[in-house]
Amino acid sequence: MKAQARRQLGLDEQDIVVIRQLDCSEPGCPPVETVVAVLAVDSTSRRWALHHPVADITPDLLAEALAAPPTI
Repeated sequence: MKAQARRQLGLDEQDIVVIRQLDCSEPGCPPVETVVAVLAVDSTSRRWALHHPVADITPDLLAEALAAPPTI
């Protein structure tokens, strides 16, 4: 999944890609989300949240999420 994100976003080898599944207990939020975060060499960061567990994320779902603007 990290390799796909790196290719799709055109990242440098030095850019860091973090993929993490998080549980949410706040009212109104999905019980599980997977966050894709990019920490670029130029000190910018971007983040995408997918409302699915990591195991359920397909290459197409990841591609669709990364094609949208990041959440931060």
